[in-house]
Amino acid sequence: MENLNSYRNQFSGFHDMMKFRVREILLVSSSYDAFVLEEDGRLSEKIFNEYLDMNLQFVPRIRRVSSAEEAFSSMRERTYDLIITMARISDMNPQEFGRRIKETYPGKPVVLLTYDTLNIDLINQIRETRTIDKIFYWSGDNKLLLAIIKYVEDLGNVEDDCKEGVQVILVVEDSPWAYSQFLPIIYTEIMKQTSYLISKGINNLHRLLRMRARPKILLAETYEEAVDIFNSYRHNLLGVISDMRFQKDGVLNLRAGLDLANMIKEEIPYLPFLIQSSERNNERSVHESGISFLNKNSPNMHLELCTYIKENYGFGDFIFRDHDGSILARASIIDEFEEIIRTLPKESLIYHANRYDFSRWFKARTEFECAEQIRQVDVSDFQSPQELRKYILNIIRMYFKRIQEGVITDFGQSKVNMDNSLLKLGSGSLGGKGRGIAFFNFMLSQTNLFKKYEHIRIKTPQSFVICSEVFEEFLELNALQEMAVNTENEETIANKFLSSDLPSKITDELHILIEKIDYPLAVRSSSILEDSQMLPFAGIYSTFLLPNNHPDPEIRLQQLLDAIKLVYASVFYQSPKRYVKNSELRIEEEKMAVLIQQLVGELHEDIFYPVLSGVAQSYNFYPISYMKPEQGIGSLALGFGRAIVDGEQVYRFSPAYPKMNTEFASPSDFLKKSQNQFYALNLANQSIDISSDPGCTYGKYALDRAEKDGTLSFVGSTYSKDNDNISDTLAISGPRLVSFAPVLKYGLFPLANIIKDLFVLGKDAFSSEIEIEFAVNIPVGREKEIEFYFLQVRPLVSGRELKDVKVDGYSNSETVCKSRHTIGNGIFERIHDVIFVDPDHFDMSKSRKIAQEIGELNQLLFNEERNYLLFGFGRLGSSDPWLGIPLTWSQMSQAKVVIEADRDNLQVEPSLGSHFHHNLVSLRMGYFHIKKESDSEFIDWAWLKKAPVFKQTEYVKLVRFEDPIKVIIDGHSCSGVILK
Repeated sequence: MENLNSYRNQFSGFHDMMKFRVREILLVSSSYDAFVLEEDGRLSEKIFNEYLDMNLQFVPRIRRVSSAEEAFSSMRERTYDLIITMARISDMNPQEFGRRIKETYPGKPVVLLTYDTLNIDLINQIRETRTIDKIFYWSGDNKLLLAIIKYVEDLGNVEDDCKEGVQVILVVEDSPWAYSQFLPIIYTEIMKQTSYLISKGINNLHRLLRMRARPKILLAETYEEAVDIFNSYRHNLLGVISDMRFQKDGVLNLRAGLDLANMIKEEIPYLPFLIQSSERNNERSVHESGISFLNKNSPNMHLELCTYIKENYGFGDFIFRDHDGSILARASIIDEFEEIIRTLPKESLIYHANRYDFSRWFKARTEFECAEQIRQVDVSDFQSPQELRKYILNIIRMYFKRIQEGVITDFGQSKVNMDNSLLKLGSGSLGGKGRGIAFFNFMLSQTNLFKKYEHIRIKTPQSFVICSEVFEEFLELNALQEMAVNTENEETIANKFLSSDLPSKITDELHILIEKIDYPLAVRSSSILEDSQMLPFAGIYSTFLLPNNHPDPEIRLQQLLDAIKLVYASVFYQSPKRYVKNSELRIEEEKMAVLIQQLVGELHEDIFYPVLSGVAQSYNFYPISYMKPEQGIGSLALGFGRAIVDGEQVYRFSPAYPKMNTEFASPSDFLKKSQNQFYALNLANQSIDISSDPGCTYGKYALDRAEKDGTLSFVGSTYSKDNDNISDTLAISGPRLVSFAPVLKYGLFPLANIIKDLFVLGKDAFSSEIEIEFAVNIPVGREKEIEFYFLQVRPLVSGRELKDVKVDGYSNSETVCKSRHTIGNGIFERIHDVIFVDPDHFDMSKSRKIAQEIGELNQLLFNEERNYLLFGFGRLGSSDPWLGIPLTWSQMSQAKVVIEADRDNLQVEPSLGSHFHHNLVSLRMGYFHIKKESDSEFIDWAWLKKAPVFKQTEYVKLVRFEDPIKVIIDGHSCSGVILK
């Protein structure tokens, strides 16, 4: 009985902690946001992934509603612990929504999540009225939701829990964007370190309860708030992380952080204090005050912040130092700590005791009793260092006696379940593509919309996701991040990643996986930012197709491992680095999951491919004839969809009018501009080494191969030169072309209707326009059903929030350029530079050389941090050098407005299904298309050629103007002008 009472006493303190829990969350948002936050976030996995089934009771339940009216109705029926509202709700301003909640339910936490940068006046107004407790910016990282929930819980529990010894980290930051970036880092690091420290030799219940004792994080936005928190919790303060500039005495103070540090250091000299600042000139004054400094603009800022937390908050090894700072020994566990204390030189013993380092280290391990016993005495209380040593050793002896009484140590191991349709390996986020697949599976289970399509199977491919935390572990295990962030040579990065090892647990699971599957695989990036509504990284990262047909599973495993590593490596290539620089993110924030999918297609001797692949957008930026923008647009290709996303020549159609040829002036024009080659997976080389070139396993084949395989008959027609006519059959002789007439005109299967149904389903779920990718298998012998595979869905940024701008009223003499075919909305006013391809020297056969020259001039402006207008011909970003200039993102990263112009021998439609255009829109860049035959569209080349040349290459000029050029784009009418 005495032992039982002792057991209860041992755990009672932990049971009393964290009394306030966020168990019910009301989310006012679209259904897709709810799915991402609840299903992909897997809060239990992020917080308690080591605790197996014990975690289920702690997972908050999220109830999603679409409007304020629904929210208030739901709140009358149920009690919610936290209200999260997106910045846009359909029937009420978020401020008014927050005000009404506060009036009706005083003290109810209300958090605002937003994708877009808010006006500083609006932020200040929200702070003054206190209608919203905190504003957070969401970049797609679900760890932010974890941080929000834990922050709200910390506010509700800090007062009571601190009485039990729980520590507090004070964060001082007035920028919602900034604290939205690093609060998840701090929480994640603390959770990770706490989980690791308390997992050694302790059972599940003990771990779960001790997790409650992790440090609390309190956020202050002004000097006065920070001082109040310090005064309230000074005895529990673990450390301070502060900005340099924030309000003090009601005004912005440029040295407020340093003033706060000096004030606190006077009272607690050895308290860890970190100042973060984006201004490097602050570093000297901070260091002179004996305070740690972190540069917010450092490319390794996240890594440096994690390192600081581990080294200063007692989470890492205890590093025993001499009085001069030199390292004497390390202890990772309390057993090692005890052994070192026995023989530690007295100078080191006194050094650490005076700084309260021993107490801090024990507190990080949630051993509050030990920590408090050590903290409550001073060195001066002992007659000699030897007495101090005996005191500490006695505390440790009592600790071991206490934890060994009645505590059972657990052992468990997870097993891979091969029966799941979407299998998760590792922990963390599914990433963008993984989310899309999981979400579509969810939608399919909730709708009967597709049951009307008989003899057609609509499904997703068998999929496996290596979650994002494996990527983080891989980088940390091989010390790759700093090298990758700071290295520009992509081959160096790729080789270093290939020579590194994946975590052994994942390698073992992939070994099991590869022995059970024998079909070709697609290894695709699925980063947390990819396909996000804020900044989708569409097509920026690598995708690899694997034959997976070697008889030796070890070789197939190595091919798979190499592909995964190269997908990881592609995070740090130049295009994503430059792409990120156009946003307010840093590449260090990106986290990569990997989606391994069964490749859609059928075997045709030594090659493998689907009959058709497609991309469809629910919003058509360039409607013609009687099409409407909201009816959408689709792009189709024979074989794999690489031809579409790379901007090559494919077939475009309207799902509303599938029988109408949208872009061909005549049958001969159709023949000239239609797809004449297709991509397939080459299965001939079973032992192929996977290289950094994602196309290493592709083959490109002429249409006669598809006719031989029997697949062209489903998508092809024949051109008759004699009468300039197209016959929708292959039964006659003549040049073949890809028309998709059997599908779109004659209804081989109802592709257009399926896409329209997907638009309805997806737009309702996302509350935005969408883009989908799909592939279709049509069995040559028709002995099996037609299979429609859904591959990917992403929100499409279509400019729903259009400002009213006027482009009329400007004469041609005032304008450099005018177009009725634009993308974007607003006014660009701070651009002084123009890069243009010289029309007098343009040579289509030199398009790769032209791309290289544009890249050189772009690098010059990148170094100067200047934006520019880019004038070119054909499709910029196309992988086909005969359709335009094959630019990569890294070669045009500083472009703010892009102008594509036709020429007599180069008149192509913009490839709206390409990743190039999707990312251009999402970065809020401006886009002009200048049609050759249009009287209302032009470029004043004569004026440009007279402009002062700043730098010139063989084919390209960079001109710079003293006065800025003004660009005006009206998103309502898709028209725009560029003023001289």
